Amino acid sequence: MKTLLSSFVFCSLLFSSKAQQYSTAIGFKGSVSNLDVAGADFSMKHFFNSPNALEVNLGFSRNYVWLQGLYAYNIEMRRGVEWYYAFGGDFGYWNRNYAHYNNRKEYEGFWLGADANMGLEYTFDSFPINVSVDIGPTLRVIPYLKLGVMSGFAVRFALK
Repeated sequence: MKTLLSSFVFCSLLFSSKAQQYSTAIGFKGSVSNLDVAGADFSMKHFFNSPNALEVNLGFSRNYVWLQGLYAYNIEMRRGVEWYYAFGGDFGYWNRNYAHYNNRKEYEGFWLGADANMGLEYTFDSFPINVSVDIGPTLRVIPYLKLGVMSGFAVRFALK
C-alpha cells in the first residue's frame, strides 16, 4: 500500500496538469443503464485535436464484456470546467444463459448499440486528476431493439 501511495504522489508531482491541458486521461468509469450494461469500466479519453476527443471504455461483469467508443466535443465553461457532448457505439458479448431483465428471454452472443451523452468534466489544477459525470440515451439494435438511458461517473489520471 505504501508503494502504491508513493507511486501516486510521485506521478502527481511529475505530471502536474492544468485544466484541460492533458492529452490523455486513463482511469475508471462507473456506469449504470437500464439495458443491462452497468459496472466498472476501464476508461481512456484522448484529445486528438482540441476540443475533439475519443473516449474508449472497456467493461465486464460476470455476465458480459463490452467495448464502447465515443467521439466527444468539449466546450470550456470556465477554467477547469467543461461540458461535452459525445456520440458513438458499443458492442459486447453476453455469456450463456443470461436472462434479459425485461422479458426473461435468454440471450447468448453479441449485441450492438448506439450511444450519445452529455456531461460535465473537471480537471484539477493542483494534481492531475480528471473527473466527469454524464447521461444520455443508448439504443440497443441487436439482438433486440430497445431505447434506454445510460449514466456514468469517471475518475481518470490526466497525462500531458
